[in-house]
Amino acid sequence: MSGFVDLLKVIISSGLFLKASYHDLKEREVPDSIWILMIALGLILDTVQYLLYRYDLIFALIQFVVVFGLASFMFYVAGFGGADSKALISLAVMFPVYPRFYNFPLLNTGIGIFAFSVLSNSVIVAPFIAMLFFIRNLKERDGKLLYRFIGFRVDADRIPKFYNLLEYVDENWNVVRVTRGVEPDENMIERLRDAKRRGILDRVWVTPALPFLVFMTAGFLVAVFLGDVLVWLIWNMLR
Repeated sequence: MSGFVDLLKVIISSGLFLKASYHDLKEREVPDSIWILMIALGLILDTVQYLLYRYDLIFALIQFVVVFGLASFMFYVAGFGGADSKALISLAVMFPVYPRFYNFPLLNTGIGIFAFSVLSNSVIVAPFIAMLFFIRNLKERDGKLLYRFIGFRVDADRIPKFYNLLEYVDENWNVVRVTRGVEPDENMIERLRDAKRRGILDRVWVTPALPFLVFMTAGFLVAVFLGDVLVWLIWNMLR
């Protein structure tokens, strides 16, 4: 019966994380109501789960304090986003113990703090996104090889919102190429439009300024169905 509650938690959390990621991608802001709802539902389901299956309350409280402390530190000191910090705290409330249902997760779940597993998995998702960019850019022949792993080309006069430039035009109409995306201002965007009209360049490489919450959502799904992949890899390399 506890597995059913875990499955219900996963379904609810997946929907809320996907909704939060959508807001973060489109607006770069996530409504606090998403995390409030997740915490409220989490507390209700935690109570039901405890009545059905007496999990370790001491461990549940310790993991919440640790996750809350880490999320606060990362927000106030390390520049972690507010929504990302709230997502971690919400996960600590929703999942006082690592979720298990049917035969999931498939791998060793490490130390058992689910929020930490989501965080570590979020980091290793990045290479897979790089491969998706590379596949998309298989037909591209212009630009640095690195660009094919981190971005794609768009019309110089149509720079998408929340995208950074890997190529831009300076005040002397020289095309500048960089390896780290530059957030464009209105002057840079206008120069790109003029450069296209002048025939200096037609398309430019851009890279999406992906919010970390998108990676966390992917890391959440990996943690649910596979487990703590990073801990599993390290453990198997040390054996």
